[in-house]
Amino acid sequence: MTAPTASDLAAAALATAAPSDADTADAIAQLADVAGHASTVLFNWRRDNPAAADVDRALNLEMTLDQRAIDLRGKAVKLLGAQAADAIAQIQDAAQKVDTFLGTVKKTGDRLAIASAVVGLAGAALVGDAGGVLQAVVSVHGALKDARA
Repeated sequence: MTAPTASDLAAAALATAAPSDADTADAIAQLADVAGHASTVLFNWRRDNPAAADVDRALNLEMTLDQRAIDLRGKAVKLLGAQAADAIAQIQDAAQKVDTFLGTVKKTGDRLAIASAVVGLAGAALVGDAGGVLQAVVSVHGALKDARA
């Protein structure tokens, strides 16, 4: 058996690296939903704690999350490059983890940190930067880990 050539490896990478338009749309829609969910959690907290010290920060994040959700839903986003498939998988994984965990977060600082991380992830997804998405996913996972501690 002969070793694969560089062109064989490149062809294999291209065949597995490009997510379908449907996969991309699903991942972006899921992230938009999570941004909306995070916004709702912050709204409910602000409504219940109008005199809290972090209410202005929560409002700012809430409005940013709302805009990101709108942008994600309204814009066709395509992640480009060799890391596209991994970026799509990471978006889906991070969005699912945030959505599952968000309702259990009790500390205001943790809610704000998770919301900020989702804003970063949504921004990276909107510009279609696979490397930025992967970095933002690390921030989301870090915020979730800190909230669990």
